[in-house]
Amino acid sequence: MVSIIQFYISHSILLALFFIISIYSNIQYIYHRIFIKFLSLAYYPNKTPQIIRDDVNKLNKIPKRVATILDLKDDDDENGGVDGLINDISELIAWNLSSGIPQLIIYEYNGIINNHLQELQRYINKNLSIYFGTDSKPNYLIKIPHSNKSIINQLGDSIDLEITLLLKNDGKQTIVELTKTMGDLASNNELSIKDITIDLINEELIELVGLEPDLLISFGPNLDLQNYPPWHIRLLEIYWESDNINVNYAVFIRALQKYSHCKINIGK
Repeated sequence: MVSIIQFYISHSILLALFFIISIYSNIQYIYHRIFIKFLSLAYYPNKTPQIIRDDVNKLNKIPKRVATILDLKDDDDENGGVDGLINDISELIAWNLSSGIPQLIIYEYNGIINNHLQELQRYINKNLSIYFGTDSKPNYLIKIPHSNKSIINQLGDSIDLEITLLLKNDGKQTIVELTKTMGDLASNNELSIKDITIDLINEELIELVGLEPDLLISFGPNLDLQNYPPWHIRLLEIYWESDNINVNYAVFIRALQKYSHCKINIGK
């Protein structure tokens, strides 16, 4: 009889804790969603570069290289599918150009956008015309390291923004392939083992994938790096908003605001 009573008491306590945690989680989710909605209203660029520049000019510093993690949403979701992903990338490019940031890294796990590069370029040009006007569109360069492709849209002498499209193969798999290549060269006496150093590996990774960013922005509801290249996250700042599900300017500018106040200490 005592055991039965203890079981029901324990069961009741667990149920009570479950309901309390569920209520707390729902309240927290609603609060985050309302907060993000408020931010979206407070920070609204209206496709106007001057508004973005005014926001950025208030900051102490801005990053030279910004990386973003994007997700391919289901076609039935708001701003979903490939079209939604292309729209998000186009907006990010316009925001970075308006902010004066010279390099942008787009990481999408499956790299589906690599199959729609012409469509992406058309949409980027259309969006930049809305932001900057038809006669004063900035120049940009799109690089796809894994397939060794590049797309240049240049009307002047300089490139205003360099865009790098990364996918999962540019992460851990690149390290594996580089290790195999160096192993083969060493076994064939084409590369001395003494020459295989951290500096050499770092130089090769930069050559294959590019320099590491200063700031990483995740637009998902939770922080999920999704096998993002591990050597790119050694010193960068990471920013995300809990329960956010969209690529929006408010999260972008708040990430820049956080970076402007951060201090990076490099020690031994």
